[in-house]
Amino acid sequence: MVIIPQRLFSDENVRVFARDGQNAILQKRLRKDLIRREAYVASHAISMVLSGEQTIETYEGNGCTIREGEMILIPRGVYYVTDIQVSDDAFESILFYFDDDTVRQFTAGLAVTVADRLRAPEYLHLPQPTLVRSFVAALTATYSNAKMSPELLRLKTLELLHLSAPAFPQQTFANFLFRLTIPAKRNIRPFMEENATKPLSVADYAYLTGRSLSTFRRDFKDQFGTTPQRWIKDRRIKHAVSLLEHQDLHVTDLADAAGYQNVSYFIREFRSTTGLTPKQFMLQRKG
Repeated sequence: MVIIPQRLFSDENVRVFARDGQNAILQKRLRKDLIRREAYVASHAISMVLSGEQTIETYEGNGCTIREGEMILIPRGVYYVTDIQVSDDAFESILFYFDDDTVRQFTAGLAVTVADRLRAPEYLHLPQPTLVRSFVAALTATYSNAKMSPELLRLKTLELLHLSAPAFPQQTFANFLFRLTIPAKRNIRPFMEENATKPLSVADYAYLTGRSLSTFRRDFKDQFGTTPQRWIKDRRIKHAVSLLEHQDLHVTDLADAAGYQNVSYFIREFRSTTGLTPKQFMLQRKG
């Protein structure tokens, strides 16, 4: 699993117009198809396809194909993303990533005072409005060689949300935006069992199961009898040990397979549990 947008910042196929933490405006161009890559999208995102087509499948298995001239708004979460080059043209898209603070700033100005998260769609898919197309064309032309400040990045993201809003009934758009900050609840146990070795933080798990961090910690302890940190560490190290019992792996690949992005931290966690480093464990297994 890759973490988006972080992975894109160093991708040679991606142009960074602006970046501030998890907020960003990017342009992606591909000459080769990207097929069903699992990704954790760590920020809410708007993807506008300029050429080719993109398929996004949600964690629940619901898919949506975004074709040239269309756009999609998705909350942060686990997705399977496929980018397809059509005929001789490259796949090209413009991507906006934004955080909860941006959402709150936008919704504070809405006339709607009550939102129903349960009625909110999983995502919003629509043809790119004329004003949005003009906005994107002007932005990419103006900032092709200019640096955008964090303040301007947030303003441009808010502007895009304002330009997109008239395409939907106000209540629908409000429901969706309010859903972004806390999504629908998921059952903790099956979700954690399936995703324990994904490179996610406790805060990520809380959000993805539709809970505040404090509620997640409480519900987790009720179900598992321990803290999320201890349970996650136990599962990840057990998975790493299981892999090493059957094959030799480079420590970087092993850390990645166990859900660790920091290799040094993984080695410390592995040693604190097994008394050995991964390399020592492999050598001991070989006798």
